[in-house]
Amino acid sequence: MQTQRKIRIAVIFGGPSQEHDVSVVTASQLMDAIDNRYLEVLPVYMDFENRLLSGPQLRDVSSFRPKPAGLKPVEFYWGDAGPACRIAGNEAMRIDCVLPVFHGPYGEDGRIQGYFETIGIPVTGFSSINSAIAMRKDATKALVQTVGVNVLPHVAVSRDTATASTTLQRIEQEIGYPAIVKPCHLGSSIGVGVANNEAELFAAIEHVLALDSIALVEPRVSNLVEYNIALRKDQQGEIQFSAIETPKSTTDLLDFREKYLASEDGSGGAKGDFLPSQGMLSLTRDINPELPEDFSKTLHQYALNAFQILGSRGAPRIDFLSDGNTGELWFNEINPIPGSYGFFLWEAARQPLLFPELITHLVTEARQSSLKQFDDPVPEGARLLPR
Repeated sequence: MQTQRKIRIAVIFGGPSQEHDVSVVTASQLMDAIDNRYLEVLPVYMDFENRLLSGPQLRDVSSFRPKPAGLKPVEFYWGDAGPACRIAGNEAMRIDCVLPVFHGPYGEDGRIQGYFETIGIPVTGFSSINSAIAMRKDATKALVQTVGVNVLPHVAVSRDTATASTTLQRIEQEIGYPAIVKPCHLGSSIGVGVANNEAELFAAIEHVLALDSIALVEPRVSNLVEYNIALRKDQQGEIQFSAIETPKSTTDLLDFREKYLASEDGSGGAKGDFLPSQGMLSLTRDINPELPEDFSKTLHQYALNAFQILGSRGAPRIDFLSDGNTGELWFNEINPIPGSYGFFLWEAARQPLLFPELITHLVTEARQSSLKQFDDPVPEGARLLPR
């Protein structure tokens, strides 16, 4: 009996982002979780110069210091038999799908997605256009607001406007103090700070603009409670929700270090004292907290509206902010590629989905909805050249 061939997926991660290390951690988790009865993994690393490289050492997270040595260049292209790739010195091989595992610029922001869409290789998750929108927080807020989702007032500050008196006036009038200042294009709480006065505001903006091209200034939510939920569209076209999580912090703001380097007992630890494969599981959280029925209904509706306006694809995590006393709820951001792919949220969903099943779902969805068509795209009425 002929054995069905495995689907070969290129898991691409790393990159020149401030969230490079988080990408490596998530990719390690994902490759370990893949159902190797049906899927075959080709690990591909993007280095700090955006070069695509491969080698077996990519499966050993201890070889990253911060990147492994001895990797070989990888080329992706459309061959005679369809999507293909070639590792330097080796023969060409078929590639069925690309699964990006990036956080932040050059991977989660649509650039890598657009590259593979152009070649014609199916890529999981958001399209390039929707990834780009999702990565710019102020643009995402403007878009989801058009479908009835509540957002906080905010001011986007660029390097050109950072010192303008009108910028300060607008922030003080529309936002006030205390204010939250954060990068517009980054995640994982990198660079997020609190400003209680004008001096702190300028310092926080300066810090963020050293990391990102735009700083986003928002009011600090009183009695802050965060709610996160992921969504996906199943094979029948129905939208499925993950469990809801409420991150718990021992500090005023849940910062990058606490998200990724905290120990299981909450005591924290020095860099290198944690197991990378644990990733975000080390963060203390409440899963499926008891919520009032009306509040839960609003949260689910906001999440659904945001997911649909951004393409209903992949398994993004949507983060909300709430005033725990008043029950007010605001959309915060959408994560096209959440840390750890949010697998623990799906395992605790009403219809549980294990991590290997989530990966298979993403690959199947991508292969069924490849955007590239290779027949003649010019309609007969628009043809100026002979056929």
